[in-house]
Amino acid sequence: MGRSPSTADLQELVRLPAETTRTRRCFLLHVRPERLAEYVEVHQRVWPEMLEALLETGWRNYSLFLRAEDGLVVGYYEADDAAATQERMDAHPVNTRWQAEMAQYFVEGTSAQTLTQYFHLA
Repeated sequence: MGRSPSTADLQELVRLPAETTRTRRCFLLHVRPERLAEYVEVHQRVWPEMLEALLETGWRNYSLFLRAEDGLVVGYYEADDAAATQERMDAHPVNTRWQAEMAQYFVEGTSAQTLTQYFHLA
């Protein structure tokens, strides 16, 4: 039986134009099932300064999707340069406070796992 392809193998196979993969970012998180309702509620009233920071650092078309059965969260956003936008957000003081507050909702050891885009229909 053959080995499963590694992330590097898959990235080698991906041949999307650099502009497409540079401007879109998708990630996964796992919310603790017993905290799911509260986690969703918090996102109905995101701090105004957090919303401002997202816009200020270049996030556009940002969405979060939830699979309630197991707490899987899929996040998606667009930016002129998603990697640079993420770096700016990571360094933003309000994001540090927001992430500290959100940590209580995630399954232990969870961190955002970025997905590799392999198809796009414009």
